[in-house]
Amino acid sequence: MSQLIELELKFRAENVKLTDFVNLVTSIGYVKKLEISSWDTYYVHSENKDEFIRFRNSNTPELTLKRKTDQKNNFKRLEIDLPLDAQRINQELVDAWADVEGYKSKTRIFKTCLIYWTNTVNFVYYIVYNENMTEIGRFIEIESNKNNSLDENQNVEEIKKYEQELSKLGISPQNRLRRSLFELYVK
Repeated sequence: MSQLIELELKFRAENVKLTDFVNLVTSIGYVKKLEISSWDTYYVHSENKDEFIRFRNSNTPELTLKRKTDQKNNFKRLEIDLPLDAQRINQELVDAWADVEGYKSKTRIFKTCLIYWTNTVNFVYYIVYNENMTEIGRFIEIESNKNNSLDENQNVEEIKKYEQELSKLGISPQNRLRRSLFELYVK
């Protein structure tokens, strides 16, 4: 599958305790874990309000372009991640570049994420805060690993297989979010 395609399911998790999530992914088994927090700045293109870029300002900064491939949901999107040099990048430089390219800064959110990778998918539990550091949401997502050897159909089946595991946390396919964080907090 192309490294430019993002396949993921996202769910609200306000009623899911972090410890329950950690216990579930531990029982499933994982090969890698990462805890990371960052400020994410979202920019909207002046000519296409559905296209956006996100600057993730962390120890491993990146600029990401996301574009829907289907207006009905966010399960499959174009996603291009550009890793940036943490020693050379800053918010002011990204703001200036985005402006020249026709993007305007819309909002910033702070995210704390716990990411667990299996060989084929990753599970993420994250807490979102507004610019005043007030919690505004909790989410769980299952995303196909971009570096796995499965084709798109096999990745879809893997995601759905692991989605069934989330039923142990009270999450079902009916709970899938059709909107992205960008649509929830920026648009």
